[in-house]
Parts: sequence; C-alpha cells; structure tokens
Amino acid sequence: MKRRVEFNDSALRALAVMEKVHRKFVLDGITIHLIENDPLEITRTKFPLKHPSEFAERELRLDNRRVFYTVLDDGGLLLVNLIGEKRGNKLLIGGEEFEL
Repeated sequence: MKRRVEFNDSALRALAVMEKVHRKFVLDGITIHLIENDPLEITRTKFPLKHPSEFAERELRLDNRRVFYTVLDDGGLLLVNLIGEKRGNKLLIGGEEFEL
C-alpha cells in the first residue's frame, strides 16, 4: 500500500532545528517503521498511546527521539504531529518540557 506522510508545523520546526545526523535518523526511522511497514502494527518501538491525546494517537520510539503520529484512511495517510526528545523522564518538544 502506498502511504502518504504529512508533517504539521510543529514537526517541521523540530526537524528544521535538529542536527543533520539526527534529522536523517528520524526520517529514516519514519520511512522504515511507518512507510515500509504497517504503521498500526504494535511493536516495542511503535504502539498506541495509553492515553491518546489531542496531539496524537500513536508513538514511535527512535532511541531518545519520539515521533507522535496519527493514522488515517486505514493506514494510507500518516500525520506526524510532534517530534521530540526524551531526557530522563522528561519529554522535550521544541526544547521545552511537554506533557501529552
């Protein structure tokens, strides 16, 4: 199935300020885990949020990076809503602590 990925403004800003190596790591992870494989499949690194928020329904863990996304059209459209970094027990989005 051909999948389309759309990034909202927050996700695009997060990618824009990342170092090139980290940006490539995140984009490669999105390609491998969400485009080439089933985005609805539950794995150790890809799963629905325990408490879905207004921002996203699912999470992809890539080392200390987090990609929060929503799947629409039976997996045909992926909306990447937030991209952040986990430091200890804190989630940082745009350099600021964030609660989903």
